[in-house]
Amino acid sequence: MKLYLSNLAPMAHPRLDLFLLGYVVAVSAVAALFFLRFWKQTRDSLFLAFAVFFAVQGATRAFGLSTANPNQVVGWVYVLRLLSVVLVVIAILRKNFSAA
Repeated sequence: MKLYLSNLAPMAHPRLDLFLLGYVVAVSAVAALFFLRFWKQTRDSLFLAFAVFFAVQGATRAFGLSTANPNQVVGWVYVLRLLSVVLVVIAILRKNFSAA
């Protein structure tokens, strides 16, 4: 069974989809700034990792807003999102194992 991503259904409610995607971008930016503020206070790398994570998530969603169909993104966007998750996992493991 093959999965054809190019044959996805068009957006049922384009204005609502764009509004919600913009909302996710804005909330991601607020979360990134929130974690960046705590990183500046504590210099804890875990806060910096979360700030980068939310910045990347918001930036890739903002890139999706600039395309013709925001629900279909290119492959490198998924790679960036995966790398941001891996960065958070590494920061968590580093924090847990450095205390032991």
